[in-house]
Amino acid sequence: DSLFGKRSLIVGNPAQKIKDVSDAMMEWKTAGTSLYQQLPAQMHQQFKAVTPLKELPEHVRQIQVGSYKTWNETK
Repeated sequence: DSLFGKRSLIVGNPAQKIKDVSDAMMEWKTAGTSLYQQLPAQMHQQFKAVTPLKELPEHVRQIQVGSYKTWNETK
């Protein structure tokens, strides 16, 4: 058997239980893992070979829109 119960958040060395993992935390982590696992397939579908730039265009720094929220943002 485990020293810590199921669905425990364990950190540090030596390991310490910080808190129990809620259903909402599990759903958030599962969604994040699913998103991460989809990235290679998206890359292969959407990316294409290009010729490297010889210099940066002026508009190169575009603002990136976030599509995923952190755990603290979802609470």
